[in-house]
Amino acid sequence: MNLVSLKLVTIIALDALQHKLIKDIKECGCKGYTIAEVEGEGIHSKHFTDWEGRNIKIETLVKEEVALKIMETISAKYFDKYSIVAFISTVEVLRKEKFV
Repeated sequence: MNLVSLKLVTIIALDALQHKLIKDIKECGCKGYTIAEVEGEGIHSKHFTDWEGRNIKIETLVKEEVALKIMETISAKYFDKYSIVAFISTVEVLRKEKFV
């Protein structure tokens, strides 16, 4: 079994930002992603109505340089205006050819 080390970039944001975020991460070099609707609570409290919008989680597996570029872009374009969480994890994956 041959595992390759990649970076898992996770972004949690309002669903209204989905199309902009996808465009930005693709421009950074992301080839694919997964989106899921999520719920939770943090320093900005829990959303109590759908009127406020739903939260989504976007995940992508990329090389380290792409992950860092995504984080720089998200930080520069969104952090001062929106409640967004973004983080990077190191993961081991099979089928390297699907991701690099």
